[in-house]
Amino acid sequence: MPDTLLSRVAPDELPEDLRQLRESSISVAGDGDRLEVFGNHPALYRWYQQNFYGAIFSNGDPAMVVDPKWKHLLRLKLSLTNGCFVCNAHNVPSALADGYTQAQIDSMADANSPLFTSKEQAVLALGEMFAIANADPQLSPELYARLSEHFSDAEILELGFVATILSGWTKLIFAYDLVTRECPIDSPERKLTPSQTHLAG
Repeated sequence: MPDTLLSRVAPDELPEDLRQLRESSISVAGDGDRLEVFGNHPALYRWYQQNFYGAIFSNGDPAMVVDPKWKHLLRLKLSLTNGCFVCNAHNVPSALADGYTQAQIDSMADANSPLFTSKEQAVLALGEMFAIANADPQLSPELYARLSEHFSDAEILELGFVATILSGWTKLIFAYDLVTRECPIDSPERKLTPSQTHLAG
């Protein structure tokens, strides 16, 4: 369980929206600790939910150009690679509901798996590039060419922006110990897919 040094706001003292998000997170992942900490600064969490997830990730802003399904795939790749338990508890069932198979989810460590189309493989490779364990990300000509077969430069920028926010968020919640990690980044024991254990079914 998380053991943050930051103070927590008691659940009954949280603003109603954060209290509801906490209850929802506990029902899905058994962990709502981060919401108690963000009770110290609700505006930050609301920005993340409304301006990132609402406007950019889910295309609530009509200026966004990438179909959200590609952002969903990118998010799942990042959460599995980065090893955020709470993220995976939400994202794995969502991916199954979206039509991805368990075999595909279990194969996401391999961005070139034949279980994915060339477009999906390009998005997965982009996710690998933006994972927090990658200290020196660089868009190679080869990956750019693969992405360009399916996405415009505007779309590639938007995907990269989404990946940056998601991995930056993961760094924040890991650094402040606000969520449970699947296992330490780069640990040889870390399993990519929690679906083989507590998220199965």
